[in-house]
Amino acid sequence: MKRRNVIVMALALAALGVLAGCFLQQNSDSTSMKSSTVFDRQALIDRVKERCAPIEALLDETGDTLDYDNLRFFTSTGLNGADETVVSVFLTVDSPSVQAALLTEQESPLADLAPLPICVLLPLEPCTSFHSLENGVPYLYRILSYEQAELVNAEGEFVRYSSSFSWEHRGTDTPEPEWHQYLGNYKFHFFTCGTISTNQSP
Repeated sequence: MKRRNVIVMALALAALGVLAGCFLQQNSDSTSMKSSTVFDRQALIDRVKERCAPIEALLDETGDTLDYDNLRFFTSTGLNGADETVVSVFLTVDSPSVQAALLTEQESPLADLAPLPICVLLPLEPCTSFHSLENGVPYLYRILSYEQAELVNAEGEFVRYSSSFSWEHRGTDTPEPEWHQYLGNYKFHFFTCGTISTNQSP
């Protein structure tokens, strides 16, 4: 009987040892996963800054700056028949163009502001979503009217119009939150209540 108890105790201790080993292994794997770099955000920011540097000269003319720390990034392949990898970088809130956009039409007529910079679009490989835009090249969205926005290159040359643009509620006291939609047709709503879409349509 005594010997049987010793064997049972030994088996119980062995089982506990196996469980402890499994737990430590799982914990070690979990820790190593957390400590490994799956996505290097700062490297992306640095890459985007480098790519967007040529277009910053256009923003110097208006005194605006890009908010790289809050860039928007999306990538997918085979999304509704297109590959879509895109970065968008908005102006900082204290940029003169943003501050002017926050005012009403009566306070600051758009005709006096246009073309009004609002955002940089940077398509990256793989991307087949956008007509007339080259991957790796930054483009500046500029508002021309309440119904039309354009994309220009770093030289300020016209490249194309956005597929659609609507800015119906400028100066509203209750703006809708910013949102972004990626469907092989990049569409976003910025905080001053304008909506822009850009896709394969010319």
